[in-house]
Amino acid sequence: MTREVAHFKWASLPLAMSLALVAAASAGADPLITSAPSPAVRVTPPARSFSLVATGDVLTESLVTSAAATFTTGAGERFDFAPLFAPVTAMISSADIAICHMEMPIGAPGERPGVYGQSPFGGNLILAPYEIAEGLRRTGFDRCSTASNHSNDLGEPGIDTTLAALDAVGITHSGTARSRAESTPSILTVNGVRVAHLVYTRYSNTVLPSDPWRVSFAASPAQVAADITAVRAAGAEVVIVSLHLSKELQPAPDPVDRQFVTDLTALAHVDLVIEHGPHVIQPVEIVNGAWVYWSVGNFISGMGTAASGKYSDQRTLDGLAASARFTETSPGTFSVEPWPVLLCNEPFTRTLYAPVTALGDQLPAIVRSELEACLRRSNVVVAPLH
Repeated sequence: MTREVAHFKWASLPLAMSLALVAAASAGADPLITSAPSPAVRVTPPARSFSLVATGDVLTESLVTSAAATFTTGAGERFDFAPLFAPVTAMISSADIAICHMEMPIGAPGERPGVYGQSPFGGNLILAPYEIAEGLRRTGFDRCSTASNHSNDLGEPGIDTTLAALDAVGITHSGTARSRAESTPSILTVNGVRVAHLVYTRYSNTVLPSDPWRVSFAASPAQVAADITAVRAAGAEVVIVSLHLSKELQPAPDPVDRQFVTDLTALAHVDLVIEHGPHVIQPVEIVNGAWVYWSVGNFISGMGTAASGKYSDQRTLDGLAASARFTETSPGTFSVEPWPVLLCNEPFTRTLYAPVTALGDQLPAIVRSELEACLRRSNVVVAPLH
């Protein structure tokens, strides 16, 4: 520690004190220290806190895989997704915990990605390439939610290869499981804070597996509330709930989904709710004291073009990074400060940008125009956007 020495005018001190200081200085002692200093005592410990960012649906449709294929550099390489996410990598990787939503099952190494037939309930059965896991890791994701309508598209083998791919790159996961034990929610430690991340889907493209622990399905608010109570009893100080929904392309939460969250937050103490599935962004609100991202839209997809059918709506190019800061305000009690960050999937190259920062860079005119349109669309729904 560096001590700043005050400059005294000796004549201004009482005579006896001046003489004592002069004598001490003559003896080689520090005239300003008369006894051993007392150790510093911190009256109030610093608040524990951590930052989180959670993003929307990862959908590796053909436009996305085609774009990722252009970045490969070596023989035998099929896809490199990290360059598509490069403009937002610094933001994602700077969070204390970054969570993706892997909506599709991931295949085994070398397994063919793409469409594997039609769902009996409508829509395609789709498999993502093995390389997407490495792309997400290089972007800075620590964890992925895996419960969605597509979780069981390729059956139990697809669940197994998804989790194996994430394990191989060190990304933790919740929402699907290979065993009953793996389905039990774990408590993470983030900056010394014990955090539970519970993940559910509210519908499925296929009949769910016979073992209910394979895909975490939210049958009722009471069921999810019971899980929250259990992880709180196990020591969780912060609880984050991810929900995958069925109603698509709506600009605001469906009344049934709103009621589900309203009932859930009345029954249990939830710190943050993050919803996926509508493929467009929806507002951010407080419900019974809990912050709710009603829909964070897509992270990356092949949507938003004229050839996308019902998904040609350009709002499907827009997503939110559900960012938040959790800060301890009293022992075991945490405040939540959300700040939604807009992400825009540029439709020609499928590159992802955060327009609020990217628009300050040198960009091609067509890219700048796309990002400005994304910002205009999204500010109508969620404001202010960062």
